[in-house]
Amino acid sequence: MAPVRSAKAVTSKTVPPRQRAAAPKKNFLKSQLEKRTFGELVIVVKAIAVVFVTVVPAVLATVVVSNAIRDTGVVMSYLRVPQSFEAIGYSSETATQQLLDEISILNKSSTAAKPKTQIGDAHLLEALSSIETPTGNLDIKSVQSLIQRVLGKTLTQISGEITTRKEDGRDLTRLRLRQTPGRETLIDVETSQGPDGLFRKAALNLLEHIDPEIAAGIYWREYRDEENALRLTAIALAGGYPDAEKYAINLKSFILASRGQAAEALQASDQARAMDAAFVGAEYSRTFALLAGRRFDEALVAAKAGVERAPGSVNSFTTLGFALRALNQNDESIKAFKEGLRLDRSNVFAYRALANIYSSLGQSKEASDTLFTGVATVPRSAFLQFDYGENLRKNGRQHDAIGPLRKAYGLQPDNLMFLIGLAEVELGEGHDAEALRMASIVRMRVNSGEKVAQNFKQRADALISRLGNAP
Repeated sequence: MAPVRSAKAVTSKTVPPRQRAAAPKKNFLKSQLEKRTFGELVIVVKAIAVVFVTVVPAVLATVVVSNAIRDTGVVMSYLRVPQSFEAIGYSSETATQQLLDEISILNKSSTAAKPKTQIGDAHLLEALSSIETPTGNLDIKSVQSLIQRVLGKTLTQISGEITTRKEDGRDLTRLRLRQTPGRETLIDVETSQGPDGLFRKAALNLLEHIDPEIAAGIYWREYRDEENALRLTAIALAGGYPDAEKYAINLKSFILASRGQAAEALQASDQARAMDAAFVGAEYSRTFALLAGRRFDEALVAAKAGVERAPGSVNSFTTLGFALRALNQNDESIKAFKEGLRLDRSNVFAYRALANIYSSLGQSKEASDTLFTGVATVPRSAFLQFDYGENLRKNGRQHDAIGPLRKAYGLQPDNLMFLIGLAEVELGEGHDAEALRMASIVRMRVNSGEKVAQNFKQRADALISRLGNAP
């Protein structure tokens, strides 16, 4: 016969350990509540509320900043700013956050084949684009010291300042960033384009030092600046940047193809493939090299190979779209670009290519709608803003074109094409003083030897001629 167990024994063995441990605590709390008066309980509740309002947020803030430091190993101190910046709303905190935001936008906007380095890979730009500045009264130095002691992590601290000066009647702003240990100067940039222009320029300049191949791609794709793109490609190929060589030589292939140097472009593409046979980016560059050599059927084969190897990549479908477009397979090309946009709604190339196809087919509404969606989705794309402004102007909506053309020029004030387009519309709207000021800048830059895109040369000459007729 099995032994009979007492009810007490059964209870003690069947109740989980956590519940048994919690029981005395519950009884203690119950007894304490029963002994307290209502007034005493109110005081206790108020005390708990104060703890949650004051202590908990500070603890949470410490956790957030500590995690950022632990994950990235980079700490960004607040920038020192002049009084003129504070007067227009840029405190040390907001100026620092604006710079971090620009770095984050730049890092995320790259459409290069090179994958973005993940946090923890000691990639300074990625780290800077991911950290947040501390808020409230948190002592960031104490947190840094704590992380260094507890985690044994050597931290990289970024600090800097913004200064202003006047030269030839212009207000110049300068931003310098330093890295410690070592007190190495990361960037030192100056501009007359105001705070927003300063932060954009600083972010791109920082990227040049950290990842020249990605910076080269941004110069070429977003600014159409071949000179800087090739300069940075050469730096990346010179060594010292692990895993950058195949991406750099592949980018060089794209640039050569855009110049019509088909044989050299194909050779560079083959070099990239030789470095890594599994590199799908070589299929993309091969496609454009073959297109430059008017070997359209072969280009389509290469583009389809890219889609087969990377069906989830937006670059696969934009490349296919261009190959189909070259063969006048417009319907299939439109489908390819739309698939690219389904994969990535912010792909500028797909929006511009789609609008171009629609315009060539006489479908002006579809072209306008595509560009409108593009600028709504990617408002910081200067080329999309310019294309949209030019589209509105061609469709008789000159007044509406001023907005996007001004945005394009504001984003890239050094782009001569944008300056010419905006000056023409300002002149057409009767803003003669502003238009003639811009025309004089165009004349000065052309006379200094700056090249004008072939399709804008006649427009530049016509604009400059207005200076001679000015009252």
